[in-house]
Amino acid sequence: MRENMKYDTNQYQLRESILKRMLQIIAGHKYIEPHGIVFYGDSITEYCHLKKWFGEFENTHNCGIGGITSDMLLHFIDEGVIKYQPSQVFLMIGTNDLGNTVMSSPRDIALNVKEMVEIIHYNLPECQIHLVGCIPCLENVHGYQVLKQGIRSNDILKMIEQEYQRVIPYEYVHFISVYQALCENGQPLEKYYIDGLHINDDGYKALSDEVKKQLLSLIHISEPTRRYAI
Repeated sequence: MRENMKYDTNQYQLRESILKRMLQIIAGHKYIEPHGIVFYGDSITEYCHLKKWFGEFENTHNCGIGGITSDMLLHFIDEGVIKYQPSQVFLMIGTNDLGNTVMSSPRDIALNVKEMVEIIHYNLPECQIHLVGCIPCLENVHGYQVLKQGIRSNDILKMIEQEYQRVIPYEYVHFISVYQALCENGQPLEKYYIDGLHINDDGYKALSDEVKKQLLSLIHISEPTRRYAI
């Protein structure tokens, strides 16, 4: 990431924290049992305590990487997902692309995610792919008009999900929208947030409850999730 660097579309800088987290994830798949559940995304995923919020699921692996963008997650998909050989994967991607790094358009983000789901499906055809939409931010704290950098706003975050629907038409991808779970009357609630972007325990409870509720409505549900649903 380059928080204090001049914007340059031809370069992207990896920070030490991202590299260390990548190495942890690479080490993680060497001794695991296959057919588990991988959660893959940015800091919203990395900071999610899976045993606390998704304790009903067995054999879960947190492969979230704080500060990462969709383009970099695409290039890390082999180590971060494929080599774990999961039976299910949850993808939650996009908000970092709107910061002061790559500043991608919603369509470009969706195209990166489209390539990710294609790679997962073609390498692991039995793997169920759950695509979780972006959560809102508190614009008075983390919106571009306040920060004077990036392009993050709730309108654009909602547009990412709209682009998912347009460019990822595959039946094997299950869309899970969690945006409204953190809102009241369409506005995100401050009580769910730590800093306007990252969420606290109450936020994770609302998010995880919504994910599990929508899983119950899916027609094609895996056996471990079906046991949870009952």
